[in-house]
Amino acid sequence: LILMKMKKILITVMVLLCFALRGYGQTKAEKQIIGKWCNPYTYQSTGELKGFEFKKGGKCSAINIPVYDLRTWKIDEEGYLIIDGFSKEDSDEMQPFHSRERIGYLSEDSLELVSREKNPRLVFLYINAKKIKKLVTPEVAPKEE
Repeated sequence: LILMKMKKILITVMVLLCFALRGYGQTKAEKQIIGKWCNPYTYQSTGELKGFEFKKGGKCSAINIPVYDLRTWKIDEEGYLIIDGFSKEDSDEMQPFHSRERIGYLSEDSLELVSREKNPRLVFLYINAKKIKKLVTPEVAPKEE
């Protein structure tokens, strides 16, 4: 009887430990970036949600951008977001795609990616898809998904 209770306690502890360690090894940025991120300027001018979806396990995809077939993402030790996949060039052939951009700012609402530091500085802003409709008013009727 005591052995049965100890076995149940041990199993319970192991299950709880698995849940506790599930996010182990992920940085705060890796946890925050998971979700859908859309360009607010595109949404404001066209009513379309276009951007990226970053999923757990390093998988990613493009949102309403048919020229991209994105596969993976990660944040390197220097804080750069790396995205790999394929893009369709002018010839309609899929070519390997690789992007490495510095995360300038990341919160639950906003993601700023610095593509070029100077001459001129080039920054892309994305808003969390869950919040974009509250933060940005489109100039046209939003397109239904």
